Amino acid sequence: EYVSYKSSRTVISEGVYQFIRGSIFGSIWGLITPFPAPGSAAALTHKKTGILRPLPPFSSPLSSVPSNAIMFGTILGVQRISSQTLEQIRGKDDDIWNDFISFGITYQYYKYFMGSTEKRLIYHNRFVGGVTVVAILYGTSLA
Repeated sequence: EYVSYKSSRTVISEGVYQFIRGSIFGSIWGLITPFPAPGSAAALTHKKTGILRPLPPFSSPLSSVPSNAIMFGTILGVQRISSQTLEQIRGKDDDIWNDFISFGITYQYYKYFMGSTEKRLIYHNRFVGGVTVVAILYGTSLA
């Protein structure tokens, strides 16, 4: 018999933890990435000419850090929340099928929000960044 210690709050907190962890990884990647941030001058040049001129390592503009942090954070957060939600629904702890199905959900999320158009990616990042700032302000105002 399956007995879960996880409540919906635990699932959300694990998703938030993975979001923060992914944001840290994304921030580091944003500092060394050879790809320009969406909406930057280098990205617009790449879009017009079709030729990607990679940036030298460690020369990425600081504007690419939040963009990469949000992208990595949401991918890890969506994967963890979907996997843990499936675990609760199916009643099977640490089942490999929960992870496989959550990878499919995460891929569809990525394809719709981040992989479709640059405009949609910019709106996605602004929304997630705004929610993150509001959550931080709310959390610090309670302390």
